[in-house]
Amino acid sequence: MTEDTTAPSPLRLPLAVILGLVAPPLGLVAWILLSGSQRAVYLQSPWVRAGGAIFLAGAIPLFGVIVAAFIGLWPDPNPNPVGLGFLFLAAGVLGCLLALVGVIRCETS
Repeated sequence: MTEDTTAPSPLRLPLAVILGLVAPPLGLVAWILLSGSQRAVYLQSPWVRAGGAIFLAGAIPLFGVIVAAFIGLWPDPNPNPVGLGFLFLAAGVLGCLLALVGVIRCETS
């Protein structure tokens, strides 16, 4: 199998900075997805994988309640899952920090 030698997109830096100022998780995602052949290195990093897994683990309960309320399976049609929102926020911050550590470690090695 040959290695992908595609160069990073010229939009990687400006798009990552703009999205990083507006929504930091999207800035990290843009940096990783627009990185060309470096993308595989980022996605193989255990730090980036752990960050993504923690982010998903925090998001699934909140979105589960939202979907269950939407289709009528939740007892309250207008739920206010504040605790699950805080869980989502904490998992998002922790997941982004871990992914950022993974990106930095990949860049320095």
